[in-house]
Amino acid sequence: MNKSERITEHVIAICSPEVKRINDNVLKGFHVRLGVVKNDGSRLASYYFFYRVGGRNGRQVNYFIGNSETMDAGLARRIALQIEPHVKAGKDIEAMKFYAEKEHVKVKEFWRFLGAKFIIEKYKNGHEICRLFELHILPQIGSVQLAKVNQRIVELRIIKPLLDVNKISMATSVIVYLKQLLKYAVQMDYLSRQPIEHLKINRRLQLDNDKSDKQELALTGAQLKGIYYRASKIPASNTYLFTLRLQILSGQSLATICRTFRQDIKGNKWLLRDRNGKLNGKVIPCDGPLKSLLKQGVKQFTNAQSLYLLPGKGARKKDDKAMDAKSLAKLQQQFIFEVHGRKRSMSNMLKDIEAAMVDIGVSPLVVAYLFHRKVDAYLALDNDDPLIADGLNHWYRG
Repeated sequence: MNKSERITEHVIAICSPEVKRINDNVLKGFHVRLGVVKNDGSRLASYYFFYRVGGRNGRQVNYFIGNSETMDAGLARRIALQIEPHVKAGKDIEAMKFYAEKEHVKVKEFWRFLGAKFIIEKYKNGHEICRLFELHILPQIGSVQLAKVNQRIVELRIIKPLLDVNKISMATSVIVYLKQLLKYAVQMDYLSRQPIEHLKINRRLQLDNDKSDKQELALTGAQLKGIYYRASKIPASNTYLFTLRLQILSGQSLATICRTFRQDIKGNKWLLRDRNGKLNGKVIPCDGPLKSLLKQGVKQFTNAQSLYLLPGKGARKKDDKAMDAKSLAKLQQQFIFEVHGRKRSMSNMLKDIEAAMVDIGVSPLVVAYLFHRKVDAYLALDNDDPLIADGLNHWYRG
């Protein structure tokens, strides 16, 4: 329950246990959150100042002023009064504090204000590396002060958990990117030295991992389904996840998908092209999740400057090109590794999809059609054969 009133010690003291928050009716944005009632009848009062950066649709910030263990309501109000003119002037109080108190900056604060932008600008796949930070680094050391980060903390909190589940390649990548971030912190004068300069993974572990990587583990139908649904739960419109889902649904190779023109998606049909860029006469019927996914792809990834469903970077009418399949494959392999802890090449994944279709009872003739297998002419299915759509729908339900 919330209430609106001028925040004072007296008002806080007489609040009923049902009241969890008091919004100050004089100083806009200033509010206090009340904790549970203790045995002595007191409650922890935490003071905040709420503001937006960048207007109505900008970032929302709940700036923590302090709590009743370090200040009373009067002092919190005086601090809030000092904050108010800066907020009205459009300044970000958190950012001001960040730049003013370098020695107390936490890893997550450095990441928010400087680190993420640095990574995005430094690497072509910067957004994917940012996701790696958000998954494997920030949850473990985000609350540690940047100046207190050392090799032991990184080994215990980040590297050891990854090694425990045999994610040695992931641990190696984490070290590389974290070193770059901390090196940047030195350049920006937030650190006096690089604290994990000599950190590396044991060479024997790397060799053992390389051997295990060569012994690829085939993906079952259930695992393919898990990869598909994990990819569909990520809200960002990542091209490599879109193509990964499209491969699993249709059985088509990454190269086939990349050379598709947006005009090849016609109603309930997907027309396929050969390596020479010409239509090969084959058609994939679009129904259910495949139709929805292709519709989403046309909406999200196409542009007027390119004929391709997935235009390459910098594609123009006079220099049109598709997205690079090899780059997408590397990101897909990394995603599969994150899900199942094993690497799998895209060609072998297509074999896994083919085997899974056969296992759940999809007609072998449909499987041969989808995966471009040669069969006797009298057995080959025509492009408009209803068996193809039936087989795909059986695969979606399976």
